[in-house]
Amino acid sequence: MDYLSPPMYDASNVDMWKFKMSSYLEVLGSHVYLATTKKSYFGNDKYIEANAQAMEALRHILSKGHLCMISNCDSAFAV
Repeated sequence: MDYLSPPMYDASNVDMWKFKMSSYLEVLGSHVYLATTKKSYFGNDKYIEANAQAMEALRHILSKGHLCMISNCDSAFAV
């Protein structure tokens, strides 16, 4: 896996994709990872920046069809 780019979404093997994406988000930083995995993290001071980074990573790995499905989401946790 190239740590400079997130793994493309693979609907045929979601479990492996989730593992790879979790690893990628952890490389971006613990706050980015927590913004995607902990609902209680919303109130944290670091949340806004971490959420923006996580959302950007998620947008890069989804197809146009999947992007339409998340276009109204404003949190990486919700995605």
